[in-house]
Amino acid sequence: MTRVLINGSKGRMGRALLACAAHHPEVQVAAQVDQGDDIRAVIDKADVVIDFSTHTATPALAALCAEHRKAMVIGTTGHSSEDRSQITRFSASIPLVLASNFSTGVNTLFWLTRKAAEILGPAFDLEIVEMHHRLKRDAPSGTARTLAEILASVRQQQYDRVARHGRLGIV
Repeated sequence: MTRVLINGSKGRMGRALLACAAHHPEVQVAAQVDQGDDIRAVIDKADVVIDFSTHTATPALAALCAEHRKAMVIGTTGHSSEDRSQITRFSASIPLVLASNFSTGVNTLFWLTRKAAEILGPAFDLEIVEMHHRLKRDAPSGTARTLAEILASVRQQQYDRVARHGRLGIV
């Protein structure tokens, strides 16, 4: 039995995780936490913390997980490069997964994007266009940002230096 704490349990992904856990008896939801709740009061009930909250909450939550030796899965997006560096340093002391998208299809797209960029080379202009519902909070989305980071990486460029955005930040 794996005991999980879901941070952001009232959000869209948090509710989806709760519904999924209800169909998997090997997973016990030990705690549900949202903005304003005291996560310190319940963190020791869990083996792993799953975070689908806000990008501003993740760095402190990662530090708390490291302090309490709790594995962490982060699906929250919108982190700056500095935030991600701060978060990923905890992977030296706890199991930590930070992903912009957990979908098999999207991760296949990531792989295909890398291969296409390698094959096409620098003679092609690269552009990512995305469309979301008006309630989408982070722009670009974590998925679009990962695609852009892959493209920049293939061209041996830094994402922060070459990316151009129509919308940027938490909107």
